Amino acid sequence: SSSTPKCCHKLRYSLQRLWIRCLRYPTYRSLSLITFVLSAFVLLSEVTLAAPLNLSPFSWTLHALDNYHYSNSTTQIIFQICALIPLLYMSLCVYTSLFQMSLLGPYCLRGNRQSAGVALVFNAQYLVRLQFPLGYNYLLMLKYDMTHCAFSNIMSDMSTIPFLGTSFSVYAPLLILAVCLFTLCDFYPRILRLLGVEHEDALLLGDEDELDGKVNEGIQLMKRDAERRGAGVTTASTSPEKQSLNGRRSIIV
Repeated sequence: SSSTPKCCHKLRYSLQRLWIRCLRYPTYRSLSLITFVLSAFVLLSEVTLAAPLNLSPFSWTLHALDNYHYSNSTTQIIFQICALIPLLYMSLCVYTSLFQMSLLGPYCLRGNRQSAGVALVFNAQYLVRLQFPLGYNYLLMLKYDMTHCAFSNIMSDMSTIPFLGTSFSVYAPLLILAVCLFTLCDFYPRILRLLGVEHEDALLLGDEDELDGKVNEGIQLMKRDAERRGAGVTTASTSPEKQSLNGRRSIIV
């Protein structure tokens, strides 16, 4: 019985070593390529939403599966999986962005179970509100005939509202180009730095001395918390946290 924890510890160490030395890099690289392709397809589908031609790769895939032996049960399962993957990816992007917003003050979510109950209810409420326009936007991307679709009939009641209920859902996705441009040119951290807001993205664009000062300040806070909890963990100047921040800074620069 005493050898069982040692065997588990050795197995865990072996798996961790295998993951770090052999599997981590190809796994992260494969995931980055998959997310890049999905992001490019989503961007192309959103930008060409108002085009008369069908330029959505997701729509091409689903139409091809729809026309290829649709009565086959295997094809139906593949069709459902292919239709679910883009929607799951879009939902993941939307909801993770919502959960990472730090401009909501007391309503933003915090890790380590530090989120207040009001923040949980507030974000859950917005999560429920976002799923309906997200699903409707995905249906518009596929460019299927939604005349007999019950969900489309519910959403079509918005057509009574001028502009916002008619063509707004078609042309509003073009704003995603502005968001991509902001992200590509680092406009967001630059604006935060001009406004004097202390944010991680704004600090990464600052000088070396300011960044090192903030990193050292964070290390001291972590050491105080460790000492308060009785961990007694000492952190050197070349800690993994500091190396991670310096690595992110080098990537941005």
